[in-house]
Amino acid sequence: MKKLWLCAAILFAAFSAIAAVPTGDLLEGVRPGPDGRIDVITIFPHPDDEVAYSGGTLIKMKSDPRVRVHILCMTLGDLSPAKDTLKITPEKMAEIRSQELRAVGAVLKADEVIQWNYHDQGLEKADQKELYQRILDAINKADAEVIIGYGPEGISGHTDHVVGYKLTQEAFKNSKAQKLFYVNVPKILYPIYRSYSKTDLLPATVKVDIRCCRKMKLLALDEHASQKFFIGPVEKLEFSVVFNYEYYTLGGSKQ
Repeated sequence: MKKLWLCAAILFAAFSAIAAVPTGDLLEGVRPGPDGRIDVITIFPHPDDEVAYSGGTLIKMKSDPRVRVHILCMTLGDLSPAKDTLKITPEKMAEIRSQELRAVGAVLKADEVIQWNYHDQGLEKADQKELYQRILDAINKADAEVIIGYGPEGISGHTDHVVGYKLTQEAFKNSKAQKLFYVNVPKILYPIYRSYSKTDLLPATVKVDIRCCRKMKLLALDEHASQKFFIGPVEKLEFSVVFNYEYYTLGGSKQ
């Protein structure tokens, strides 16, 4: 009986946490550009970041004919542990992951996929002024109204994620973009991610209902086959579990 009550309490807490975050739309209140279009750019360090946390949202956004989606990936993903499983060089790993990224772009109906040639785990050592300027230039070139990226903890605490956050945050301030969103996760998963990042995630401020797009998101995740099938059981499970909502924290608004 005690176990039953405990399970019920956990389920109640999980549903309460989900209900506490309002359902919304990342485009709410966003003013279209002079051409009547709304440009959204995702800025992430690695191939698979773009779909793991925001794939459903991007697919849903593309149902609006006004929306253009730009995917920016800063590294080659060449140091993925999958290279050891597959017994291939970092160069070959980069080639495979670049092809996977382009395939994901097709599933997401992205209007543009950009990949830079920084090395995986190398953003902290890169010229920070140059990297910042490249991010700002990419935002401006896309005429982005909305930016999606990592928050201060980088979800998992990965150094590339944290560097990406810092420079994207600064670039947002100096761009014409109207809103910046940090990707987030359901609150019930916070303890898991805290164990990696050693810090708490910022509270989510909005969740996007992606039930209409779950299967397409799964298809997009499957395109990152090297990361799903050749790293370990945890990654395979994570790629296979798609929740009904994607979570975000509003990181900045100029409205």
